[in-house]
Amino acid sequence: MLINKERRINIHRLDETPVLDQKSKDLIKEYLKIESFYKFALREVSAKVENLDDYCSMNFSHNPIHHMEARLKSPESIIEKIHKRGYEYTIESLKENVYDISGIRVVCNYIRDIYMLIYLLEEQEDLEVRIKKDYILNPKESGYRSVHVVFQTRVTMSSETRWVPVEIQFRTIAMDMWASLEHELRYKSKYELDDEANERLRMYADELYKIDTNMQRIFIKSTSEGDFND
Repeated sequence: MLINKERRINIHRLDETPVLDQKSKDLIKEYLKIESFYKFALREVSAKVENLDDYCSMNFSHNPIHHMEARLKSPESIIEKIHKRGYEYTIESLKENVYDISGIRVVCNYIRDIYMLIYLLEEQEDLEVRIKKDYILNPKESGYRSVHVVFQTRVTMSSETRWVPVEIQFRTIAMDMWASLEHELRYKSKYELDDEANERLRMYADELYKIDTNMQRIFIKSTSEGDFND
């Protein structure tokens, strides 16, 4: 598993940071007091996903996960999201509205691997589903495909217990490739994409989806994996 570590803010030097206004600094100070809960939740859920990959390997002779990444959202990114969405600058608003502070991206080999992993995670007694958005069955207008699930897990530190959200994005290799390049083209280019470029991106997303389903058919035909057949 690859864990992306973002630059952390030093709470003791927060007041020396000129780019943040006072309400942002106050919120970050409050968040940093509970950041460990999000960090531990990320570790726990990441371990569960990796364990399920091993479980599938032992029981079905197939590893559904090609690779996965985990990251803890930086305080600056949290403030940016709160500002962009128009949320209140309070710790209560942050806990209620920002679900992706702890985030995992799971890249699977086949589409059915995605739904198998989600099913197995939903069966875990110490996980609860808070939000599920299926952009494979209902792609975004841009062509983006993925399944986003926000799980809640119970984290206990000392005598305090909290339910902490962890967002997992499930994609196939093809979906991940498209999403990475589309993000590069759309948000890191100095030129805005025109209608023709947007239409081509949607068309390429559809073509990759067809390739995904065809590769899956070949895999299913050439293997036998018990209860998780097509």
